[in-house]
Amino acid sequence: MKKTAGTNKVKKRPLPEIIILAFASIITAVPLYYVFINAFKKPEFIQLEPYFMRPEQFTFNNIARAFTAMKYPEAFFNNLLLLVISSVLMILIGSMAGFAIAIVKSKLLNAYYIVSVLVITVPFQIVMVPLIMIMKKTFLINNYIGVSLVYVAVSLPMVIFLYTGFMRSLPRELSEAAIVDGCNLMKSYYYVYMPLMKTVTGTVLIIKGTFIWNDFLIPLITISKSSMTPLTLRLYGFASVRYNSWDLIFGGTLLCSIPVVILFLSLQKYFIRGVVAGAVKG
Repeated sequence: MKKTAGTNKVKKRPLPEIIILAFASIITAVPLYYVFINAFKKPEFIQLEPYFMRPEQFTFNNIARAFTAMKYPEAFFNNLLLLVISSVLMILIGSMAGFAIAIVKSKLLNAYYIVSVLVITVPFQIVMVPLIMIMKKTFLINNYIGVSLVYVAVSLPMVIFLYTGFMRSLPRELSEAAIVDGCNLMKSYYYVYMPLMKTVTGTVLIIKGTFIWNDFLIPLITISKSSMTPLTLRLYGFASVRYNSWDLIFGGTLLCSIPVVILFLSLQKYFIRGVVAGAVKG
């Protein structure tokens, strides 16, 4: 077989694109490098030489002290519980809503989809005060379920947008074939579409899971019991107006970041494909 001319050529990226990507990579890498080297540096050298570390400055003491001061196992459990409850609810509700909007031809559902997409642009701070008043009246303050419901409500517009776009990108013949085989809508959702949603589900877990794990504002206004506070609130306790414990701050930041890094590395193969699939046919 003859090779078509030019098939072996590697397509080069335009120079402006390379510059922009390099600049974005540097902006991301510098803070990570800064946190990593100072998390393992003796406290007296953190402010003297913040960007470099010599072998004699190395120590694990910052990590150990931050682990103890944060009561890391307890805080980790709080984070994990909020993440699991919120993720399960948003995936179930978001995928069902996306399935209904994409498969069922309804003006009401299309109107709901448009409204949910528009809600993405609404800042959380606008609804923060009335939300707290409602949560106090319904006894959802200092409650794992209550806090998780807030995360679900905040995250659902984006989750529905991703699932709906993904569902619309799938051949409609799938649902028609399932109906011919005797499946109703719920069986079509569970047996046909749910197994195909691994890609977009991984994307949802990365985007919203990272948000829930690292969020500071929602736990700050909904949790006052010290035993229920997540990692971010305990990390904030190392900073004060008069004095910042930089050794504990950097050590605690590294401890908070490790689970998110593991989550991303585990699901990264789904991330790009899920974002593209969820945004092609919004």
